Amino acid sequence: MLLENTINGLFHMKKLLLLVPLVFTTPVQASEITVGQICKAASAAMFGRDHKIMQLDKIESGTAYIHYIRQNDSTRWAIKCKLIGDQVMWASDNPDSTDRWRDDPADSTVKYAIEGKKLIITEVYSDGSSTSNPYPLKQLK
Repeated sequence: MLLENTINGLFHMKKLLLLVPLVFTTPVQASEITVGQICKAASAAMFGRDHKIMQLDKIESGTAYIHYIRQNDSTRWAIKCKLIGDQVMWASDNPDSTDRWRDDPADSTVKYAIEGKKLIITEVYSDGSSTSNPYPLKQLK
């Protein structure tokens, strides 16, 4: 009887151990995304650009510095960006106009979420309307 209980206990433990990796698959993938990747996608969404042209210059003290070159006139546009919970907080970072953080109630709110294998950037405007843009995680590396 003792041997039977031990075998049954090991069998149930083995089943539990097999399920544990399945339970933690999604959070592990979500935690692999960086502030730089989120800010590149957020920049693309906010400015209506392809995320592939966004360049990460550096990450310093949790703030990502992103730029892109506008193709029609070859000008450089830059922002700095940090994450506060699920919110993407940003400010201009151009040499002639290091601007304020967009935290005024009249400013739009930019949020991010991981849904499956996609990063979703949603911008909610002061009138309550919003836009959402999905980005495949594998393309943000």
